[in-house]
Amino acid sequence: AQAFALPFRPFARIGRCCRARARPHAAMFGPRSCRQCGLGGAGSDSGAGVRRGRGGSTARTAAAATVWWAVLACTAGVVQGAVKQGGLAPTPPMGYNTWNDLECKPTDKQLRKIVAKLKQSGFLELGYQYVNIDDCWMSNERDATNRLKGEPKFFPNGIADLAKFIHSNGFKFGIYTDRAPTTCMGLPASMGHEELDAKTFAEWGVDFVKNDGCWDPDCGVYQPTWPGSGTCPATGRRKAIKKYIKMWQALNKSGREIVHAVCGWQPWYAPVGRRMGHMWRIGADVRDWEGVYETARVMELLGQWHGPNGWNDPDMLLGSSQGAKLTLTPLQARAQFSLWAVMAAPLILGVSILHISSFDLETYSNKDVIRVNQDPLGRPARVVVSNCPAYPKFNISALDGVPQFVVPNAALYQDVVCGSHSAPSCPECPQGHGEGWCHGDCRWVPLTKKCIPGEPGDRNEPKEAKLPLEDSPEPWSLKPFRTPRMRQCQQVWTKELVSGEVALAAINWGSQPSTLRVALSELDLPWSSSSVTVRDLWYKGSVTNQWAVAGALEINLDADGGHAVLRLREAPDTLGRVAGAAPVSAAAKSWASFDPGAPAEMSPPEERLRSIERRQRFRQRLADAMRQEEDIAASFAPDLLLPLAAAVLASLAALAVLLARLCGGSRAGLPGATAAIGAAAR
Repeated sequence: AQAFALPFRPFARIGRCCRARARPHAAMFGPRSCRQCGLGGAGSDSGAGVRRGRGGSTARTAAAATVWWAVLACTAGVVQGAVKQGGLAPTPPMGYNTWNDLECKPTDKQLRKIVAKLKQSGFLELGYQYVNIDDCWMSNERDATNRLKGEPKFFPNGIADLAKFIHSNGFKFGIYTDRAPTTCMGLPASMGHEELDAKTFAEWGVDFVKNDGCWDPDCGVYQPTWPGSGTCPATGRRKAIKKYIKMWQALNKSGREIVHAVCGWQPWYAPVGRRMGHMWRIGADVRDWEGVYETARVMELLGQWHGPNGWNDPDMLLGSSQGAKLTLTPLQARAQFSLWAVMAAPLILGVSILHISSFDLETYSNKDVIRVNQDPLGRPARVVVSNCPAYPKFNISALDGVPQFVVPNAALYQDVVCGSHSAPSCPECPQGHGEGWCHGDCRWVPLTKKCIPGEPGDRNEPKEAKLPLEDSPEPWSLKPFRTPRMRQCQQVWTKELVSGEVALAAINWGSQPSTLRVALSELDLPWSSSSVTVRDLWYKGSVTNQWAVAGALEINLDADGGHAVLRLREAPDTLGRVAGAAPVSAAAKSWASFDPGAPAEMSPPEERLRSIERRQRFRQRLADAMRQEEDIAASFAPDLLLPLAAAVLASLAALAVLLARLCGGSRAGLPGATAAIGAAAR
């Protein structure tokens, strides 16, 4: 199409933005508006440039029309085979999940209270649209028609009634299942029932499905009733992926748009994730500060498979509010949120919503940080400065749809067997219990009273071969990296934004305060200027707190979660000749003296009203622009007939000339007809 001056400007633009979002068209010959391909916002018109002028000869216009219809015909074939659900997550999904908050005790009554509190606290307006119920919602048995059903004791009105309530409050409803016969808590799951369960979910009004990975007989922990379980080699990985694809396809056929969140806890899902879902877990559960650290280290390695409609998922956010089953310190909770935002990770709250502190409310309500996360460009973040121990750069790829996964020097990261338990090394086996806890791969030295690595022949029984780390069915984790000694370090992550700016997250993993001095040249910024303007997104009054910085940034970070989130913009070199420093965030230091009983710090009512008015005006302008675009697109229908008619007439003229030459002009009427057709074509 670039070879011709296409006269169909609206269609060319809409076609490009639809391809960018991978959404199917409802219309036969492509979308008539961006609304039909799931678009409707600034910055959506992305893709390769197209020449769209109106000039050009009749022949070029006719040829352009021919090419355009050929492209449409090919596109129609592609669209018919496209994945229906492909464009449901153009930005990282945001919402709430019950597990870290309630674990295996969700109830209808609690969820209704949580929905009311989420709405009252403004989370819906901020973009937290999904309310997801995790494991333990289902009954121990399927019903008479083999369908899943809610546990009557905890969901007396059924799941569909709860979904209706959630929708009535403006939220979307998410539910949980597993790719195996049972869930992690041993309740009925979807293996062998994918189409029936997907149909049931759609009838209930489900918008989001978390699909877990416990108890898979082909790629899961050992189960006596399933021979061959307890390992996950390449064949097991293939079968696990097929199970997820089967549910994905069933959701596609359900007639409802449903986000599919794959929860397989392995980094090797990344290169094939888009074949089976919108997001995929890449490691073990994040349950503490060490878990936050290691999961971030895994995310460093997977950026090439991360972007719009397909997101690496580092797990849910841990809050600091009392009442949840899992918590962090306030500073660590804000640091995790900051890093997840810059990484463009899904923001799924695991905080206790009913007991949320004003500090956590302030953390998860920071609109500036949320904008970084929801940036439409969807670029992954990357580590530009780090003094942390090197995480093993595993080799990961996909061959014929099967992940190939190799961890160099894997033995260095595997635990030793101490007998009935394991430990990172033999000296760590006894744990104060002496010789009785030093067996298996290790042996006890009575003279020194130490546990040391064993030697061949130390054990009377034959030693079983250790399962390769790559084939382990356990959630991905390298235990040495979940110890405090491995996280005494700092990192700086950056992410390019659609505005041309760069978001920066600095984080201190260590147990001692740190001051980072980072040269601007180390950040690999996408501009040539040696100066930047810096805006701290956590500093109070951040709307106006901009500084001109030249040379280097100096950032003071508290211990165990000290952090900063900055937004950098190119500045003229004349703004600063002396190396400057962005002041430390006041909010990052305020947590120690924070009063949990104090009311949440909110903007004045008049400012909130002005903000609402601005949003309403923007939405109105957007709606007007979309209507205008549809009108313009509709008006081009007659224009489409002219070049087509010209193409047909030109073809007839060429045919007539050919016939005249073949017949030698013997027929008197033929030249006249040829001339008439040629004149019409001109």
